Amino acid sequence: MSELVKRVEEMYAAFARGDIETILNNTTEDVSWEFEAPAALSWSGIRKGRKDVMGFFSGIAAEHDNPVLKMTEFFSTGDKVAAFGRYDATVTATGRRVSSPVAHYFEFRNGKVSRYINIINSGAFLEAAKKD
Repeated sequence: MSELVKRVEEMYAAFARGDIETILNNTTEDVSWEFEAPAALSWSGIRKGRKDVMGFFSGIAAEHDNPVLKMTEFFSTGDKVAAFGRYDATVTATGRRVSSPVAHYFEFRNGKVSRYINIINSGAFLEAAKKD
């Protein structure tokens, strides 16, 4: 297993513990954190820099209860890692549980994440957030 895959796994373990500081410490100062989805999802958007990236995690904390991220497959080449798995969470506003496949892409520079891309079924989260 590559050192970069180990680093990514450590970041996932930090997410499971709610240790966002560890995740941010493993990013470059100018990191690009990308989740293209409708603005109705507060955790969506393209964020630049560690301070802005905190908004991604704040959005998840505000909109999701009991998040579970299980990444099962990892691929690496050079300074890039791709990870695949599932993300489950309860939408706080409605109490509906969502389970979505997820793909993450990481680019590293000098041992730290310089670019992250999150691909998830954003439509499932939008549907689950609709109030009857």
